[in-house]
Amino acid sequence: MAVHDTVVDVLVVGSGNGALTAALCAYELGVKDVLVIEKSDKYGGTSATSGGGVWIPCNRYAREAGAQDSFEAAREYLQKTIPPGAVPPEMIDTYLREGPRMIDFLHERTRVRYQSLAHYPDYWSFLPGARGGHRSMEPEPVYRSVLGMEGSRLRDTHHMMWMFDRIAFTQVEAQVLMVQMPGWRSVVAHMLWEYLSDVPWVFTHRRSRRLACGAAGIARLRWSMLDRSIPLWLDSPMQGLLRDDGGRVVGATVLRNGKRVVIRARRGVVLAAGGFEHNQAMREQYLPKPTNAAWSAAAGTNTGDAIRAALDIGATTRLMDGGWWCSSIKAPDDPVPRLAIMEKSYPGGCVVNRRGVRIANESQNYITYQLELFAKHSDANPQVPAWMVFDARFRRSYFVGPLSTARFRPDWMLPKQYFSSGFLTRASTVRELAQQAGIDPGGLGRTIEAMNEYARTGKDLEFRRGEAEYDRYYADPAIKPNPCLAPIAEPPFYAMRIEPGDFGTHGGLATNTDARVLGSGGEPITGLYAVGNCAAAVLPTYPGPGSTLGPAMTFAWQAARHIAATGAAAKDAGRPALDYAGGTAS
Repeated sequence: MAVHDTVVDVLVVGSGNGALTAALCAYELGVKDVLVIEKSDKYGGTSATSGGGVWIPCNRYAREAGAQDSFEAAREYLQKTIPPGAVPPEMIDTYLREGPRMIDFLHERTRVRYQSLAHYPDYWSFLPGARGGHRSMEPEPVYRSVLGMEGSRLRDTHHMMWMFDRIAFTQVEAQVLMVQMPGWRSVVAHMLWEYLSDVPWVFTHRRSRRLACGAAGIARLRWSMLDRSIPLWLDSPMQGLLRDDGGRVVGATVLRNGKRVVIRARRGVVLAAGGFEHNQAMREQYLPKPTNAAWSAAAGTNTGDAIRAALDIGATTRLMDGGWWCSSIKAPDDPVPRLAIMEKSYPGGCVVNRRGVRIANESQNYITYQLELFAKHSDANPQVPAWMVFDARFRRSYFVGPLSTARFRPDWMLPKQYFSSGFLTRASTVRELAQQAGIDPGGLGRTIEAMNEYARTGKDLEFRRGEAEYDRYYADPAIKPNPCLAPIAEPPFYAMRIEPGDFGTHGGLATNTDARVLGSGGEPITGLYAVGNCAAAVLPTYPGPGSTLGPAMTFAWQAARHIAATGAAAKDAGRPALDYAGGTAS
């Protein structure tokens, strides 16, 4: 294959929130020759398919809403949340200090806009320093048409975040719709009207012009790049990193249009290409068991390419045994697994193993739930397979994975393969349900009996479900005395397979506060940066909604600042003062 050379100042590998933030910030800080490359034929990665939440305490949107918060409270919360020694303390302090500055910078200079989530609590809401809302933001919805021809190349938000698979909804709307909270009908009516009245778009596009969640976040970043004519190459997987005789990273080799392209980067290479969730060999090597790439809801192109390329030149890693865990549901006709964030929390259901025994508090944050699953799993006491068990009232009341509700999708409309494949079981009694699904009938009977008593008293004596503020976020306020607990008593009964999935791995390259990749001796590898899921997590215990994208964007900002400050004059001997606050750079 022929070799073609391209020379830029900065090469960014990947196209998620971290990658596009790095490109934009570098450009705005004076490094104009930036190139972004993406492995697949769509840009946005897992960032685009996600809920798009960004967890950054003391951000401008929270301040504008009058939220009471502080650097000290957020740090106390993280100190209580993250195990000692898991993350260097200077990384935490940098994140808390620079995250709000990064958001200010993007808000004042680009199309990026967020909305504060006033009532989405921190996941460890019972710990000192926690807040009941206004630490996470979600992207402000935007029209796909602002991207022009680039709109068709944007990776869509996960298919579970579209009403009727056509109309995008926000995280706030999702909470109202999925539990059918008061006012949900008017929300549906408004969304339908907005969609159907956009006549020119409806007749030419299957999905709504309006984007929300992760796709909206990526769209706003890419829109800002288009304003600056920053190029993004698709179908351009990185093959490896290039170094000069002194060991400095000076570029990468890329496969584009069947040809090997050498991209030389004068100022630096930023790796932002995701984790290794779809590399089964790496999963088997690093992650707790059981593990299966088929259970992951992350972008299918995330196979650890950036991590492996950096390891080849002597980089070191941290936290490789961790992931962004979340139970997943994979129906036979689903293109990718769904994340069971809300379903497990609804009152009137529980999750059991083959012995018919509950695994943990189903309403707690999804990371902690699955960590408990891993801790309990063994050959003698397997927690996989598992089933979410519920009754006819639950089926009638709540949107459950691909089932929707009985009102919108009654049982006779469900594909036969749902039942024949073992994904879904239905029976007129709990005992019959257990026998058909392969669950111990005695164990399941005792569990359902206990759950019904907990629903009556409002007290979960096993796992204290519903006591924490986060537990109640996706609960049903109409259910008393505990909005997370309702009887499982009305036939027919259902059991739906649920897997120990994820939306990404969180172990990766060790970096410093400037997002520079560290070598085996702890020294930075000159010219190489890493952000997002190909870098070791800064918030590995997932303290709040958006704990992946917040650090990805913040350390992308840090990488851009360092690159801008170490130009031709400064080299790598030390960077001159460069700061940003209140809309000025100096």
